[in-house]
Amino acid sequence: MSNIPSQLKLNFQDEFFVHLDRILVPIKGVEFEQMALDTAFFIAHEYGSKLDFLHIGKTRKPFFEEYFKKLAKYEIEFDLKIVKKQNISKAIIDHWHEHRQSLVVMSGRRKPTLFDKITISSISNSIIPHIKAEILQVFPPSMLKLHKKIKNLAVLLPYSDRDPFLLRWASAIAAPQKGAKVKVYHVAEVPRLIPLSEARNEVEIKKEEKTFREYIDEYSKVFGRIIQPKFIIGHGLSSSLEFIFEKDEPDMVLIGCSRRKNLIQKITKSLSNKIRDKLLTPGVCVHHMLEK
Repeated sequence: MSNIPSQLKLNFQDEFFVHLDRILVPIKGVEFEQMALDTAFFIAHEYGSKLDFLHIGKTRKPFFEEYFKKLAKYEIEFDLKIVKKQNISKAIIDHWHEHRQSLVVMSGRRKPTLFDKITISSISNSIIPHIKAEILQVFPPSMLKLHKKIKNLAVLLPYSDRDPFLLRWASAIAAPQKGAKVKVYHVAEVPRLIPLSEARNEVEIKKEEKTFREYIDEYSKVFGRIIQPKFIIGHGLSSSLEFIFEKDEPDMVLIGCSRRKNLIQKITKSLSNKIRDKLLTPGVCVHHMLEK
């Protein structure tokens, strides 16, 4: 019933964040990139990082200027490099190998139709295996909510070494914004034969909730009470999240994704991608951890 490991080990990954000095942000200059740019801005603001913008194209666009004014206002150091190359993926990989930024923040485009999913290749997916750094892949919400703020964040923990990364990214985005919240969700899945109203009284469910809340409480002592645990009982992860987020309306959902190591993993749709495709109303930020 529970998907929480029996042994939970807290890990704060302090060394990485102390040395988070440069962030690579590939930009095209289109509207759907705004959420990724905001994500990079908040992280740079929180950790004093320099933003390295990479534009593959012929000219810099007016869109850039407005964003750069914002960075200058908050005294965030940044640089822009324009590369006139046809192969976008190779240009990004080459630029990272030259500068070795600690983090890469990339915008991902939603692919709402089956035709788009088949015909439009993902630049992000083509470069992730070749960049040995932490990567945040940010997908904007549906077009109707494109300009929403990202003050209300939801986090789904894999109960692994990715947990402190996800919580720190969420905290960094929320910290500069007055009234921002980070809700950490755990869905306790029960068989469909068991009514949800009765499941809460089950001994195993009570034990699972206690373990989850104690785990988050320890993290909140470091990251602050901005982090709020949300224990949910449902019949399935995807359907439960879909229902919850329609009600709670987070601006962004942060989830972790393992890097693909073999052919089976590459052709199998990951859980994070399944969740991303289900959740069209909030933005989705997928963390690709550089696993040791």
